Amino acid sequence: MPSINIRRVEKSDTDFILELLPSLTDPELPHWRDPDVMLDIDQRILKSEIHDGSEDNAIFIAEDAESKKQLGFIFLEIGTDYYHREPHGHIADIIVSPDARGRGIGKMLMAKAEEWTKDCGYKLLTLNVFDDNKKARKLYKSLGFSPDLTKYGKILE
Repeated sequence: MPSINIRRVEKSDTDFILELLPSLTDPELPHWRDPDVMLDIDQRILKSEIHDGSEDNAIFIAEDAESKKQLGFIFLEIGTDYYHREPHGHIADIIVSPDARGRGIGKMLMAKAEEWTKDCGYKLLTLNVFDDNKKARKLYKSLGFSPDLTKYGKILE
């Protein structure tokens, strides 16, 4: 099995990341979520992060060590817990390229998220996942994550 590197994002990774974003809408979304709006917002945030950067955020790329082919990415930011008001690491996005799935890339990126969170001095790492994304929820549970709050929504007319 080829060796995998996890490295900081570079501007040249922009197209790779943007091409993966539509897979965020693969699981069935709640009826009020507009996938086009979601993608537009994510694209704007990630482009800005890649090109301008922020001390509070990080994007890491998983790549094949030999070929340098990009395999996935994770976007990390600092969140604040609503009740404890303490900062913590938060996974905003994680996507593994379809042709690289099933090789442990997601687990490697999650391990990098834990390392980054600890390096920032935080003890909590959070993420959001759509309820119907059962595969991702299974992965997160296997890595020691547990559900916290469940968000409900209703469109008012």
